[in-house]
Amino acid sequence: MVFISLGTNIEPREARIAEARFLLKSEESLNWQESKIYETEPWGEACQEKFLNQVVGFSSEKTPQQLLELCKGIEQKLGRQKRGKWREREIDLDLLYCGNEVLESENLTVPHPYIAQREFVLKPLCDIAPDFVDPKSGFSAQEMLNAMLAG
Repeated sequence: MVFISLGTNIEPREARIAEARFLLKSEESLNWQESKIYETEPWGEACQEKFLNQVVGFSSEKTPQQLLELCKGIEQKLGRQKRGKWREREIDLDLLYCGNEVLESENLTVPHPYIAQREFVLKPLCDIAPDFVDPKSGFSAQEMLNAMLAG
């Protein structure tokens, strides 16, 4: 399974996340799953509007690089502007997992390096795949969320 995190904190938030989900699903609909949508505080840069976050999962034959290109293409289509790291976003699609693949390249790291520190990723991931095991840590999504919440 492939898992992708969707996030936005620039209005119209609901429309942006729905459109990103629609575009992903039109490309990759096999075994489609989607979490609830969560409203969350911004991570990193302060003084921003709250985010809407969701995680979707699906089966895919695409490589991690092809999935990254799909995500970047959707971001561009939905008007994402470059503002720097951890700033507001029209839409943000992050490739969290590509099955059990572990990859570290110049432009892509899979699994996503901050999953275990982000409640806004782990909570929706646990909605659809609490037993999915992170191939690097060996912990399930639920175990990572429990550990993070325990502090």
